[in-house]
Amino acid sequence: MLLARLQASPSEVLISVPTRVLPVSRAAVTATPTRRWRALRLRRVVLTCVFGALAVTAGALLAWAVVQTWHFLSDAPGDFWAIAFLALVADLTVFGGDPRTSALTRTPLSACFAFAIFAMWGPAPAIVVQTCAASVSAWRQALTPLRGMFLVSRLIVAFAAAELTAYLILGDRPITQPGVGLDGRDMMAFIPPMVTWLVVSFGLGVLIRGIWRSSLRAAMFGIQNDILSTAVALLVVSPLLTTISGWWTAMIVIPVLVLNQVLRDEVSSQERLRREPVTGLLNRSGLLYRLGALTAGDTTGSAGPRSIAIVFVNAYAALTVSHNLGRGVYEDMIAAAGERLKTVFGDNQVGRLGGEGFVIMLPDLTTGQALEQADLAVRVLEPAIYVEGIPFGVDPTAGVAIFPQHGRDLTTLIGNAELAVADAHRGARRAALYARNASDTAQYRLDILADLSAELTGKSIRNGLSVLYQPQVDLATGRPVGVEALVRWTHPVWGPVPTGDLISAIESSQIMQLLTRRVVREATTQLAAWNEAGTPMRVSVNVSMNDLRTDVLPDILRAALATTKIQPEQLTVEITEGAVITDLPRIGLTARAITALGIGLSLDDFGTGYASLQQLRRLPLTEVKIDRAYVADIVTNPASQAIIRSLHELSQALGLTVVAEGIEDEATAAALSRLPGMIGQGWLFGRPMPPAELEHWLRERGGCEILPLA
Repeated sequence: MLLARLQASPSEVLISVPTRVLPVSRAAVTATPTRRWRALRLRRVVLTCVFGALAVTAGALLAWAVVQTWHFLSDAPGDFWAIAFLALVADLTVFGGDPRTSALTRTPLSACFAFAIFAMWGPAPAIVVQTCAASVSAWRQALTPLRGMFLVSRLIVAFAAAELTAYLILGDRPITQPGVGLDGRDMMAFIPPMVTWLVVSFGLGVLIRGIWRSSLRAAMFGIQNDILSTAVALLVVSPLLTTISGWWTAMIVIPVLVLNQVLRDEVSSQERLRREPVTGLLNRSGLLYRLGALTAGDTTGSAGPRSIAIVFVNAYAALTVSHNLGRGVYEDMIAAAGERLKTVFGDNQVGRLGGEGFVIMLPDLTTGQALEQADLAVRVLEPAIYVEGIPFGVDPTAGVAIFPQHGRDLTTLIGNAELAVADAHRGARRAALYARNASDTAQYRLDILADLSAELTGKSIRNGLSVLYQPQVDLATGRPVGVEALVRWTHPVWGPVPTGDLISAIESSQIMQLLTRRVVREATTQLAAWNEAGTPMRVSVNVSMNDLRTDVLPDILRAALATTKIQPEQLTVEITEGAVITDLPRIGLTARAITALGIGLSLDDFGTGYASLQQLRRLPLTEVKIDRAYVADIVTNPASQAIIRSLHELSQALGLTVVAEGIEDEATAAALSRLPGMIGQGWLFGRPMPPAELEHWLRERGGCEILPLA
């Protein structure tokens, strides 16, 4: 039998698990990834503070308990020693399972023994015994030091809370005496501290998990059985322990240990069923369980469902080894490759479905980070694997699919990741991201059309559409002068749909007109509300190419003005240069009808080269917006500086207001502020915000100054 082993030369030494850095990119128009990474960083900070406060509190309580128990031990009765010993024995046999798939709040069996000590001798000896027993339990469950510390800390704090409840009910006397048992009055005094213990102990666990996942449903995932079993043990076993004196209490432990062994065997059996026999990695069942655990509690709120990267790594050379050298060498080679991936990514994130492919499941990564991790997986497998001293190349290639963009179920995600592997292999690349083919894209757009149409026409009760507002600022004074209305749509399955995907899917259909009507109605209604609140401002609304080819758009705008009673100069319609050259005569008629209402007309993406000056001269423009492509590198690129200066001078000569898009840093804003009358828009000043948040933003800056139309 051939035995696989790794013999790595200095150049083949595996690198350690990389530290994941989650950069915030403000360039994304939808800003959904940005909100998620910012929220993730905030949750880490809050989690650290809460955990630190819990650990300090538990440490102080433990120090007090040790001092009190030290005096108690000299006269401790045999009943105490019997129960304390049995608490340690109970947790020596506690089932562990895989700590990474276990619930964070798994409670040791010793809790019922420690609670019996609490009922008879008070909180100090109970805390000391529970600390010792829980430490044994953490060791048996192979918990990390932090998770072990959390387990001990939450149990200590739970006993302190239970003592406070007992003190309010009974004062200084214990709940019961050894060997006496609990009468009806004692049970009424016993239950409130027990309930307090359960609420605090499991509440802390749910709190920690809830902070990390921002979801109560995710925090409760997998702990319901633990709560139920612990409650039953406290309610049944703890009172029984108070009725029996001395070492006869061991008779109670025997059925408890038998039950514990049954549970241990059941969990071990479940974990074996989730593992692939050759490598010990997760199989399909294990990967499904892992995906379910990661997505538990996901919602389609503003941040959308949790992003999970599925990396599929194919070891192409392994199949050749199997054909030429037999199944034994092949399995040893696959096992060694799996061990490498497990060392880097963790055995609870790597799986194998059979064949030469490995699946790595990585949560909370951007697309770029997922590709970096895929590249790392390939580099990990590139050094030769030695089987009985013979080197074998693996020839690995990786593909990436992202949940939920590329699929909502494991089969679809892995299938799409495999397609990306094939694409990377054809292009001689280490890794590739899944890209939809033409048929997938067509179906995707049809799905968008159908679902958005149902929402806009009132056939769906869902309301995933929202209008956000991004501020525009006078660069010379720093005062807000207006906002741009930006539509966002959150799909009930996919989460937030990129604006580019949304517009490309619906622009050629009548759905675009319905969307324009909705956005205009919401923007003008909001303007009217701001006017009534004493904070008037100007709003820019984007319209599509097809909106400009009909005479419906002026009617929509006219009706909105009549309904909301806003001033026409408070509204600006934005068109793109690309729309200008498609049908200038008809678009010109629509544009003149718009400005005849007193509404401003802005040319978006100005400077991208689509329209000639002759064409622009025929439009009744009041504003131009310089494309972010020029703005982004104005500080370092002399060509961009010259282009923006020329565009600014031309616009000023034509009497047009000039807006620079995509300003993301102070240096860019300072460079543009040297041009007179320049308006700025970008993440430096504010991201797209809902109305309430924008109102707060404006109040901090003294309101909005409406500049006259050019």
